[in-house]
Amino acid sequence: MKKKFGIIATILIMSSALLSACGPTDEKIMELETAVGLMMEAKESAEETYLDITDSSMEEKLQELDEKTKEYENIDHKKYNDTKIDEAIAEINEITAEYQSLQSGFKDVLAKETEEKKEAEKHRDVQCYLVNKTGMNLVSVVLHDKTTDTYSDNLLGDNVTLNSGYTLMGVVLDLTKASTEYEFVVTNDNNTDFSLPCDDLGSLKINETSITLRYDSETKTGSVSLFVSDSGDTASEDTETENEAPSEASSASSEG
Repeated sequence: MKKKFGIIATILIMSSALLSACGPTDEKIMELETAVGLMMEAKESAEETYLDITDSSMEEKLQELDEKTKEYENIDHKKYNDTKIDEAIAEINEITAEYQSLQSGFKDVLAKETEEKKEAEKHRDVQCYLVNKTGMNLVSVVLHDKTTDTYSDNLLGDNVTLNSGYTLMGVVLDLTKASTEYEFVVTNDNNTDFSLPCDDLGSLKINETSITLRYDSETKTGSVSLFVSDSGDTASEDTETENEAPSEASSASSEG
């Protein structure tokens, strides 16, 4: 009797081994196909979002994951048994998690870049040159957008003095399209600030615009006049004087 039971047990073990060797069960195949499907969805989402951003720092990582993905895209079930499928699913899930992590990071980058683009669309750059007719040597010239109450950096740059009567070339103004009121805040070499109202910068085109800074020490009032040399779209009250201003000096003095 014991011999008979031993034979039956051996047959069952052999049968189980044969079934395992023949291929995976339908249940395991379904688990594998589900895992592959989730991996491909995560891959597609990450790659689509990546195409929408300008940051290319993760290009190499995406290529590495793509190589890993190809191993399982067209998997041959016949070469797997249940044990191998479990191992494959574990690896596939890791790939999926990596894609999902990348996707999360890409979304953050996309949100940031979208916000920066929207903000950039509110601004425009205008090239100009500053003519100092304030009668003072200036160590700082700052554009104050009174509409948004924001200030530019020092347009002269660091350690530069714009002497009276001199012109500074290559200045770029960052203007907010919706703003309507500006002023220049200038600082002389005695570290005294003066406000020079300028309300019409919104009409400037993108070209070489002459911006003349003036200050009347008797009335203690400042003013700014504009002249566009190439098209005449914006003109000052004393166009002839301003048109000659750039020839007086072509660059800023760096004294002081």
